Amino acid sequence: MQEPSVPDAHLALALAKEGRISGAEMLSRLAAGHVVVPTSEMPRLEGNTITGWRPATLSRADGSQWLAAFTTSKLASDFCDAEPTYGFYVEVSTRWLLATLPEGYGIVFNLRTPFQLDWNPQGLAKYRRDVLGSV
Repeated sequence: MQEPSVPDAHLALALAKEGRISGAEMLSRLAAGHVVVPTSEMPRLEGNTITGWRPATLSRADGSQWLAAFTTSKLASDFCDAEPTYGFYVEVSTRWLLATLPEGYGIVFNLRTPFQLDWNPQGLAKYRRDVLGSV
């Protein structure tokens, strides 16, 4: 029986936390991979396009808005078990998520786990502008 492989996004996060790759390399690998986003309802699809969904979001005391995403389905499932409001999750490309996330949002990856990474709204906007060529 073959062991399941570790998703690239999760591996990038783990390697960066160990100091084996740079932050820039981690973000590049993370953006090129896929993440799992918990939702409170099944996404509405038209063909292969998500036209509506209610992803897990949170706000912080400073008023900032954050979307919760996970680098493995196991971590997303654990989150959904702990937060019954979010009974579903969907895997999406990180690039798609970066392109569709509303301006002013950050992403918290792997919330409440040893692999947590907060990509704040300002850093995310800079990455989108400087690397992806979008606002």
